[in-house]
Order: sequence, then structure tokens, then C-alpha cells
Amino acid sequence: MKTLKIERARIRQNMAVIKERARGTVLWGMLTSDAYGLGLTQTAHLMRDEGVRSFCVSTPADAAALRAGGFTDEELLLMRSTAIAEEIETLLDAGCIATLGSQAAAMALAGIAERRSTVAEAHLKVDTGAGCCGFFPQEMEKMLSVVRYMQHVAVSGVYTELREGSSSKAMRAQLSEFDRVLDRLRKEGVETGVVHAVHSSALFRAADLPLYNVVRVDAALSGRLPGRTGLVRVGVVETRIAEERWIPVGQAVDGGRKAKSAIRAGVVPLGLGDGFGIEASLSGREGLRRFIFGSASAPSIRLQNGEKLKRLGRLGADWLLVDLTHSEAGVGAPVLIDVDPMYARGLTKTVV
Repeated sequence: MKTLKIERARIRQNMAVIKERARGTVLWGMLTSDAYGLGLTQTAHLMRDEGVRSFCVSTPADAAALRAGGFTDEELLLMRSTAIAEEIETLLDAGCIATLGSQAAAMALAGIAERRSTVAEAHLKVDTGAGCCGFFPQEMEKMLSVVRYMQHVAVSGVYTELREGSSSKAMRAQLSEFDRVLDRLRKEGVETGVVHAVHSSALFRAADLPLYNVVRVDAALSGRLPGRTGLVRVGVVETRIAEERWIPVGQAVDGGRKAKSAIRAGVVPLGLGDGFGIEASLSGREGLRRFIFGSASAPSIRLQNGEKLKRLGRLGADWLLVDLTHSEAGVGAPVLIDVDPMYARGLTKTVV
């Protein structure tokens, strides 16, 4: 059994840091991608305990799951535009706010809302350069047509998304473009409603960004941002030593190097396929990085008593070796391993 443990106290600590950075701005919880691996409903409960009352989801099915899980009064926003009828039906059934990023999506939503004799609430999404869909700033007439002519759609907000890993200068350029869109909408008599653009990770990369009405709490909740942020890492996998073996003197180990003395090695059933050693890098070049064996930033592997274990040899898809030569631990001993929840796969998740 491999269990990803989400530490309630660390979530609370990170929320306090994010609230301070947000300078009193209302926080909405981002639950996209299974709450960045922390778990959809578990994270929603933890964030609701910290005062969050509105959530963003990536699928209509997630909205339905939250409603079924007891989130009956909270505001939900689908963070992508869709023209698929089945998805629109599901989000309307769940009382979820739609995102409109194209005329096609707006027409589909308006048509289904009219057929259901209802008015669908929606936010307009503006693509200011993140490339994640939305109306382009120059498509003002298309945005205005949604507000002016679609009687079964009620626009209650406008938002944009910042590019992941952007510099402070690039983010400010995006927000300046967003401000121009907001100004034009308001001059045309549009009530822009709830305006949001900044996610919590951006708060740690640039100071004094305009925060508008809402800050969206994203992957920063897991505390896995580069630099000194004041955040703590959330997410540790508990598994057990499944087997032990002696590696004799002269046997190749550790990337081809031969053992200079006999080593008692333990086999731990956790590897790259479970997300071990994989994290997102928001500094420098975007993308994923894999920790190299022996590097200062290598993930922590420890026993329950805090004793640290050294990893041996190459990393498998679902296993790794640890050095037990000077440890009393043996088969069945619990092992705690730091894993970014975003890349943890197939693990049972629990809040502790």
C-alpha cells in the first residue's frame, strides 16, 4: 500500500502565508487537476476550513462531485470554455458558473439555457497571452455581443490567466492588456462584476501586482515553489520496505560504480511512475525537472523516527533502493518519501 498523506497543519500554514501575500483580497480555491494532486474534495474541505467559499474546477464532473460531496452553497466556476452540450448540461445541473472564451461556447450555453427556461451565469475569459483559450483582446465586439444580445446568459465576471513561469515584467504586461479590455468594456456600459487574474504562485514572483477582486489559490498551496517563500512542502508518501538484500563487494551499484564494501539494501516500491523525483520548475526554463541522485535538492527519504536513508543506484519506474547497512530498519518498516502531489499517480490520498 502506498498512501499520499496531506498534512492539515501544513495546509493551514501555507494558507496563512498566502493570505498575507494577498493583502486581504478574497481567495478562491483552484481545484483544477485534482487540486494539483492534493485531492479534489479533501482540498476543498481543507480550504473551506480556512474561509474559502468559492472554488474553480476544470471539469463539469468535478463540479457535480463537489455538490454531491456536501458543497451545496459554495460558488463554483468552470475554468475553461466549452461548447459540448453534455458538459453544459452537467454544469447547469450543478449550478456551476460557466466560462465563455468564444462565441461558439456562448451560443451553445445560451441555447441550452433558453431550452431549460433559465439564465446561465458566466464569466468572460480574455486571453492576454497565456495561450489557454479565451477571447482575444481585439475581439471586443464578440464579447459585447454576449452581454448585449444573449438574454439567457448573465455575465457576472471577467478574468484572464497569467503565463506559468512568467517574469514580473511579462505578468505586468499581461495585466496592462487586461486593464485595457476592462476599460473598454466599462466604457461600453458593461458591468464587469468579479474581476480576477492573479493566482497565488504569482504573489511569490512579483510584488504589488494588481489583485483585482479575487486571488486564485493554486499549486502554491502545496508549498513547492522555488526560492524562499515562507511556504512549507505538503505531500509525503508512506510505503514500506518490501525486500532487503546484500550487495557484495565489487558488485556494480549506484549508476555503475562498484561497491567498496558490502551494502545491505532495501527495496522500496516507489519510483518515477509514482511521481518520485519529478517536480515543476517555475524558475528559469519552464517544464519538469528530475532530481539527480546525490544532488542537494534530492527528495527526502526517511523512516518514521526521522532517520534519513540514502538512495542507491538507478531509479526504476516503480522501485528504488535505499542503504540499510547502518540502520535497524528491515522488511515491513514504514518509509516516508517526499513526492510532489501534482505528479503522484495511483496513490491513496488521506488527510492527516
